[in-house]
Amino acid sequence: MKKVISLCLTVALAVSMFAGCSCGRDSEIDKEAGYKVDKYIKLGKYKGFDYDIDQKKFDELLEEKTYEAEDVSRPAKKGDEIEFSYTGYVAGKEISDLTQNNIAAETDQKDNAVYKKMTDALIGKQKGDTANVKLSGADASKISKSNKKYSQDVTFKLKVKQVSAVKHAKVTDEWVKEESNEDDAKNTKEFFAVIEDELETNAAADLWQKAIDNAKMTSWPPKLYDKVKKEEEQDAAYAADEWDMSVQEYYDMRGDTKESLEKEYLNQVKSTLVMWAIVKEEDIKVTKKEIEDRYKEMLEVDLADDDDYKTIADVKKDYPESEIKEAVYLNKAQQFVCDNSTIKKSYEVHNNK
Repeated sequence: MKKVISLCLTVALAVSMFAGCSCGRDSEIDKEAGYKVDKYIKLGKYKGFDYDIDQKKFDELLEEKTYEAEDVSRPAKKGDEIEFSYTGYVAGKEISDLTQNNIAAETDQKDNAVYKKMTDALIGKQKGDTANVKLSGADASKISKSNKKYSQDVTFKLKVKQVSAVKHAKVTDEWVKEESNEDDAKNTKEFFAVIEDELETNAAADLWQKAIDNAKMTSWPPKLYDKVKKEEEQDAAYAADEWDMSVQEYYDMRGDTKESLEKEYLNQVKSTLVMWAIVKEEDIKVTKKEIEDRYKEMLEVDLADDDDYKTIADVKKDYPESEIKEAVYLNKAQQFVCDNSTIKKSYEVHNNK
């Protein structure tokens, strides 16, 4: 099965930027894109952003990378992770839109206040125990699978499936070498270098999303939407196969719904249109060498573990040059946004002491 290689910020390309007058290139770019770009998108602000990689961002990434959980057979307490199911009821009627079979959330949940209210109700409960919690319609709407708005209070019936004790390992040379999941890091210095690289990549992704959000998409080319949808579905099928589950099971695991997937498809469509618009505006060009370098990087990095690809010729059979050229365009457009923004670092590196 062909693996869909994400075009967005997967590889840092060592490429040079070419900027200048774009006179005479508009029709050339429209031809490469396959549609009149200006018909669908109008750029807003896409450079001159200020971005702070702050302590919170560092701490959250460090917590994620040092996270350890061990199943326990005791009642849940503050700091634990609880896996549970919930079913929502309005006026005694079960609401499938507000029902989930598997949710894992820490009792000090920071990102979802609704799930925190649920885990608060489960503190003191153990595997197999149940609890009820009543939420306002506004709170319930935040976890609606279809983004439906509820006005009435919702009663949720919760059931504990597993309690796990959570800890965050102290980062030492021994832990990095023996227990961390960073294959490229052999000591603490290399481990924190990986974190810093990821923080910079995350910053680039956030800045690119700002450029997308600031643009105005009036409509979109049907062929582009169909292409994005097909690629996203292929990517989901590939990932599901890796997890040895059905595509629907994979979507359920991620919490994806028809509505959330549609939103993601349109965001990817808009991203592509913004990319072409910036390529036009800044007269960004791609060389043959950059395309060949990207093929080489795909073989050595993206597809390194795929036995179907042993040579660059194998990669070229599945990934046409036009597709790779677009990937390089996108990386260069994203790099342009980063290079023309101010990114500061205001965090202190620590090892979870």
